[in-house]
Amino acid sequence: MKNLIISIICMLILTVPWGIYHNYSNKTITEFKAIIDQQVIPFAEMGDWDNAEKSFNKIIKPWNRYKKISAYFINTDTVTDTDCRIRKILYYIKTHDPYNSVAEAADLQYRLDYLHNNEHPSPDNLL
Repeated sequence: MKNLIISIICMLILTVPWGIYHNYSNKTITEFKAIIDQQVIPFAEMGDWDNAEKSFNKIIKPWNRYKKISAYFINTDTVTDTDCRIRKILYYIKTHDPYNSVAEAADLQYRLDYLHNNEHPSPDNLL
């Protein structure tokens, strides 16, 4: 009986924080994708670089917080790759490159979906 109670406590220690992270991640990823889809891409397509940069900067600070928290729950290779994409988009926006900024922003939406799908508990995420 003692082993069963210890096992249940261990499972709770693993699953409760992961559930909290899952809710946080779902909300954050949805907000990022909405900003990209509704603000960054349209502004970049119109050539409104000031608004595109302001809109994209709404993602930078929450992203930095998100990637620090994600390091405990998901594979950091995908987080690092997504971080590189974010830096590239910011560079393309600052250099007023409409084609690459829109293409990278669309790719970032795909990568954010991949991160969200990758956050579920699995042996790969635990290692």
